[in-house]
Order: sequence, then C-alpha cells, then structure tokens
Amino acid sequence: MGPGMGSPSRPQGDEKKEGVAEAAPKAPGLLPTTPALPAPKGRRKRWKLLELDGYYRVRTDWLRNFNQGFPEPGFGGTPFPTALGCKSVAVGHPCDDSLSSANMRLRLEPTINLDEGTSVHIQADLLDNIILGSTPFDQSLAGAYPSTTTPPTLPPVGAFGNGTQAPVSQGVNSDRSAVQIKRAWGEVALPLGVLKFGRMPNQWGMGILHNSGGADPINGGYDYDADYGDTVDRVSFSALIPGTNLRAMVASDWSITRLASNQTAANKGHEGHPFDLDDSDDVNGWVGVLSRMDSPQEFRDTTDRGELAFNYGVYFEYKTQAWDYNLADFKLGGPTDPDNLVPVNHYVPRGLKTYSPDLWGKFGIGRVTAEAELAAQFGSIEHLDDVGHVGSADIRKYGGAGRVTYRGMDGKFRIGIEGGFASGDHLSDPANPGVINLAFADPLRGIDDSKLTQFAFNRDYRVDMILWRHLIGAVSNAAYAKPFLQYDVTKSITFKLANITSFALKTASTPGHDSLYGTEFNADLGYTAGGLFAGLSYGVLFPFAALNHPADTTTTGGTQQRFGFTDPLTPTDTPNVKDAETSHTIQMRIVLAF
Repeated sequence: MGPGMGSPSRPQGDEKKEGVAEAAPKAPGLLPTTPALPAPKGRRKRWKLLELDGYYRVRTDWLRNFNQGFPEPGFGGTPFPTALGCKSVAVGHPCDDSLSSANMRLRLEPTINLDEGTSVHIQADLLDNIILGSTPFDQSLAGAYPSTTTPPTLPPVGAFGNGTQAPVSQGVNSDRSAVQIKRAWGEVALPLGVLKFGRMPNQWGMGILHNSGGADPINGGYDYDADYGDTVDRVSFSALIPGTNLRAMVASDWSITRLASNQTAANKGHEGHPFDLDDSDDVNGWVGVLSRMDSPQEFRDTTDRGELAFNYGVYFEYKTQAWDYNLADFKLGGPTDPDNLVPVNHYVPRGLKTYSPDLWGKFGIGRVTAEAELAAQFGSIEHLDDVGHVGSADIRKYGGAGRVTYRGMDGKFRIGIEGGFASGDHLSDPANPGVINLAFADPLRGIDDSKLTQFAFNRDYRVDMILWRHLIGAVSNAAYAKPFLQYDVTKSITFKLANITSFALKTASTPGHDSLYGTEFNADLGYTAGGLFAGLSYGVLFPFAALNHPADTTTTGGTQQRFGFTDPLTPTDTPNVKDAETSHTIQMRIVLAF
C-alpha cells in the first residue's frame, strides 16, 4: 500500500544512479517474483548463514478531544476513551480532553540460510508497544502486597517510586509478554517452484484486505508504523507457469482450529504433543493466486524509459466450516471443557462457505502511476441459532481502493488522489450508539435482513490519522476521497500533505444518521538518513453530521433514549446531545532500522 502519513519506507538496495535505466536481459524462465536465493555455499561468508533485519521504534502521541466533547458516563458513550479523571465522582477531580503517551518496539527478523535454496524465517517483537513508564518498580515495597490484590511491583503511591522500571511480566504489569514470537516459517526452493510452510505474513495488492503490516513486496519499502499485520498458518507452493510470464500459487490454510488438547484441563499430560479435539469444527481455507508482477525497482525502471509497465493478479480464497462450538456456551459463561459439559447440544451445525476474490492491477508510464484493488466476499451461513438468529444468512461484502500519482520535478514532487469504499450494515448498538469503533461492533447485528454486508479494510491500511485509524478503527461503511501531495525538500527531508473527506454508505449505522462523517487534514515532515527515520505529524478532524449526537424527539408510542431525551415542555437533554467537536493529534516517531 505504500507508506502513509508519518510512515517512512526502508531503502531497497543501493540508490539508483542518474539517468534512465536500460532494459536488463532476463534469464530464461526467471521472473522478478522468483525468490532471491543465497549465494552458493562456497562463495558465502560464514556470517551470511544468519541474516538479521529489524528495527527499533519509539513513538509519541498527543490526542486532543478524541471523545469529540461527549462525556463517557452519559447516554450513548463516546467514540474514544476519556481520561480516567472524567469518570471520577470526587469533588474537583480533573477532566482533561487530552491524552498523551509514548511507546516502543524492538522487532527482530532473522533469516537462517541452511543452503542455497533453504531458509528459515522468524519474526519476534520485544517490548511490543510497551508504554514508557507503565511498569514502575519500587525495591523497598517489593513483595509487600499479595499478588492476588495489588501487583507487588506497583507502589501504592506513585511519588514513592524510585524511577526504576520493572521487567515486563504478562498478567502482572502488562497484558503481553516481553518477548513475542509472532511468525516462523520455512522456504525451500525445489526444481519446479518454491515451497513455504509455517506461520507466515500475508500480503496482497494494495493491502486493503491482506496486509502483512511490514514489507510491501509490490510497491517496495517497509511500514514501520504498523501495529497489526496478517499472519497465516499455511503451506504453499508457487511456480512459474511454463511458456508465460505468470506465476501461480496454491495454498492450504489452517484458518481456525477450535479447542486443542493443551487448552482444556481434562487433557493434561498431552501438552508435549497437543492435538485438535475435533476436526468438524475447524475453519479450513484454500487459496489460489495468479499474478504478473515485477519487482518495485524493475517497475520503476520500465516507466522511466517511457515504456508501459503493467502488473496484475487475482487472489482467491475459499473457506468452509461444517460444525461449530456452541457460542452460547461462551456467552453464558458455561464450561469450555468438553469432558465436563452437561448433555446438551454442545456442537451446532454451522454450514459456512465463503468465496473471496481479490483483484489487483497496477500500471505506469512516464510520470503517471495508477493502482487499484477490488475485493469481495460471497457465501452463506446455514445456521446461527446459537447466537439468536433463526434461519440462514447470506454474505455479500465489497470493498475497493484506487490511487493515481503524478511525479514531477525529477521525481521530487508527487501529487495524486486516492479513493476507496467499503460496504456497510446496520451495526450500531442501540444501547451505546456513540461507541463506533469496530472493536466493539457486533458483526451479526445487521443480520435482520438475512444478509451480512459489513466490509472492513485491514487495520494496517491507514487512510488518515484520526477518524479511521483511531475513532472507527478501519474504513467500513464508507466512501472516501483523498487528494495528496508529497515534496522532497532535500535528499533526506520529505513533506506530505493530505485531505480525507469521508461519507457513510448506510446512514442508520452512524450516530447522527447522516451521510457525512467529516473532513480531515494531515501533514507530515520526515527525515531519513541511512537507517535513521524521524518525523513529526499533525492531524485535525472536522466532524460533520454523521458523528453528531442528535436529540430524540417525542413520538406517539414513546421514544428510545439514544443520547438523551428532549421533552418539548421540559427539556432534559444529557450533555451527550450535541454536535461533535474538532479533534487534533500530534505524533512523533523515531526509527532505527537495520
């Protein structure tokens, strides 16, 4: 998808020399998508057996008025958490409309080259997004408080701490461990193609649906500001189709394996070799990919020569699930150990089938480059009785994005426009319609019409800095237009400016029941020198009617209190009944890449 605001790109090899590159001859049967293999063993230095990539990142955020002026305790909630002081009932307690913090991450991506065509890849995050100052430790108070009530590393009064940070411990002072092994997979170059197996990143097209949250093999660069990233448990085989310039891939995914033996108390003793407790409740996926794809550098060289560069491909995924673990057991807090369940319909038929095509294309000639992606998901779910829906449901989801860029001034100046859309559904919560982040949305709420139509972009495809990144979480139930420009002030300093105006496709899913979300302006100033990346970004969101909290009106049969209630004779509006206020953010980051 390319870097967003405040997201630098990792350099790809040596800097390109001045002038237009000549077309390089291609070895017979070799395409740029063929994985680059290590040098022959005899010519390889010992340290090449282990290659270490990664980065160290520190970010700061200042978020002002992200609750848009709506107090959280009132009717309907807010689009973003308010400060804890705003929830206090103490007299004179503070209630600030600004939140600020800093966090860090050390990412290690080692590659172990076993021979010329065999390698093992690992991705590990250390202190992943740990907030600075969030694990204080006071040596004099250690062990003074039972771990069942107060964590022993947390002093009762902040001023008594000695400024030392304790090691990160999951369940004690953090919700995650200090070291997280996120991915590990192997690659083997066979005579006919490349075999991959394990837990690996998944990236396709612009990244609106499948986004690895890191390296972008299509447009080049590395997204250092990513927080998520798609990871799949997969075995795949890819090969060049003889006599063509097309490459094909087939893969089998373990999308979801329900309960395993090491997750239940009744199967203690099997943890050394855990196993799936039932096959019929698994979600299985099969993937096929057909593409014509150049390397980012070769694509650029072709356009610089004034020739047409055209890449394209289709990613198709098919998923099935025959049975499922009764979700009512989870919702009611029932047992999750199959050996301890009461004799009820613990397993229910699901009958899930989905077909997900994803089309991508990119062309460039001279100074103009255009890229587009269109994704959809079709299918059906035969049974949802355990979640309160009688009958089947159809799945009809659509989303897409496109971008056109013009390069001028020898590539120093870039201007263009991006647009996208994602289908919506009736997902607003009647009890808390002001809570609009997708993390709190019930994906089955819009099933009243027996159709599920809510499409959401990948969370690591960032369009802006406030509305879609933080308040809603990802582009969904929306269309947006984003004109942008970028100018390289010097070889190391880059300035970016963008405007994002967003519209709702289903107004009933917005707090204000309107079609205009708002318009946002983002500006970024970045510095790049070798492996150092630093930058400062500013964003401001001017909300429109779709984000407002309108007052209820009296009807003959009464009215539902969405954000409060207005009686024409005795007004009793809560503070949540008002127009949304402007939000601001300032973000700084520094990255050391290696």
